[in-house]
Formats: sequence, structure tokens, C-alpha cells
Amino acid sequence: MDNLNLALTLLIAGFVIVFTVLVLLIIIITLYGKLIQAAQKTSQKRREKKKVVVVENTEKPAEPKAPYIPKVQEDDGEIPGEIVAVIAAAVDALYGEKPHRIRSVKRSGNVRSAWGSTGVMQNTRPF
Repeated sequence: MDNLNLALTLLIAGFVIVFTVLVLLIIIITLYGKLIQAAQKTSQKRREKKKVVVVENTEKPAEPKAPYIPKVQEDDGEIPGEIVAVIAAAVDALYGEKPHRIRSVKRSGNVRSAWGSTGVMQNTRPF
């Protein structure tokens, strides 16, 4: 009879502990969710406050400078003017306000495609 009382006491204590911890976990997760929602609402309100009102400008905007497009040195083939303009725009975006000049645009001597070059690099990489 003594063992039966001890077993029942341990069983009831185990159930109480397990369900108490489960209820505490539910409360913690619920509070965490509400905390995150409140933080998201406050950040959304901050973003709405920071929105800038666009005012229409009646002045005529200044015309942008045309980028410097170099003359293409033709070795094997002709590079279209659009490609040269894109390269000049990329160099302008990279260097920004620093002075820069493109002296020539040449085709690379790469005979493989981009996929082929990537495959060679991947397969010959040291361990």
C-alpha cells in the first residue's frame, strides 16, 4: 500500500509539472507574438511618418550631361554603340564624381561561354 501511495503521488506530481510547464510555454509564446506585433506596428508608423511628400517642380530640369563615349578600336569585330554606352554608364556609376575616361573598348579573348568558364573554375579549384 505504501508503494501505491508513492506511485500515485509521483504520477500526480509529474502531470502537474508537465501541464504547468506547457501552460507557461503557451503564455510566453503568446506574449512574444504580441510583442512582435506591437514592434511591427510602431515601425510601420515610423515609416509612414518618414514618407516624403512629392511637390511638383514647375522649373524646367537641367539637361544631364551626355556620357563620354569613346571611339571603338576595331580589331576583330565591331562593338555596337549601345554596348559602348552601357560600358561608359557602368564606369560612370562606379566612379561617380571622380574624373574618369575610357580610352578604348575591346572584346575579350575568352572563347568559352560564361557557363563553360564557371565549370572550368569549379572543377579546377584547389581543395
